[in-house]
Amino acid sequence: MKLPRVPDTRSIPLSRRQLTVAVVIVVLLGGGLWLAFATRGERAQYGPPGAAPSGAQPAPGTVNWAGWKLTLPEEGKKGNAAIVEPAALTPPWLTANADGSLTFWAPAEGATTKNSNHPRTELNSLNNFSAATSGPHTLKASLAVNQVPEDSKSIIIGQIHGADDISSVPYVMLHYRDGDLRVVVKQKQKGSDAQSYPLLTGVPLNQRFDITISDVGNGQLAFSATYNGQTQQATSPVPDAFHDETVRFQVGDYQQADNSNGATDGGKVTFYQISELSTAP
Repeated sequence: MKLPRVPDTRSIPLSRRQLTVAVVIVVLLGGGLWLAFATRGERAQYGPPGAAPSGAQPAPGTVNWAGWKLTLPEEGKKGNAAIVEPAALTPPWLTANADGSLTFWAPAEGATTKNSNHPRTELNSLNNFSAATSGPHTLKASLAVNQVPEDSKSIIIGQIHGADDISSVPYVMLHYRDGDLRVVVKQKQKGSDAQSYPLLTGVPLNQRFDITISDVGNGQLAFSATYNGQTQQATSPVPDAFHDETVRFQVGDYQQADNSNGATDGGKVTFYQISELSTAP
């Protein structure tokens, strides 16, 4: 007689093991998909690397916002150039790059300050000091000029500017014009009387260089610029008209276009470091 087939009980534990493995795989795959979607959502929320929202802080060491306010080439409440205080990233005028540097963009056509004809995206120091009599004060920066306005090809990249009672008076201006750097020191608070001091020549667009502007505190001004391992320096006496007057540092993109050649015309400057120091150069 043929006996009925008895199931092989060894197959039962094997099926359970297979089922357990299948469940684990499903769980792992589900967790991986969930993580992928969560990560994708996080990237969408915070934007691509290097993008910074308006009002964000710069990379450490680039600039301390607490000591600066920002002038923009767009209208503020009173119709003149808008002010952001304390300064903050404000696209498209002031943006951060992936390497921590800051790019200043100022169009040839835009809002200006009350006593200027040129739009700017510029940091104004909140730390005023007395010219020639309050000890050393130094502005140091590392930067590259990326674009100049089409007609003048000139940008003021750093200043010692009048403050308080002479807040409308430019004083010491560091010009980048078509690859050349020079410092202009006004001799009088009114009029065009000024002394010019050449520093560098042949600095191309998009090439990094360093600058220093200093009120030494003993009646002298000192300037330096370094490019491609070469440093040029100059000194100037503090003019009598500015002796003991309240002044401040300004730095950024004060483009000097006389006429606009369209929406893309203007100045663009990238700063890798900006420091205001109470030391001699």
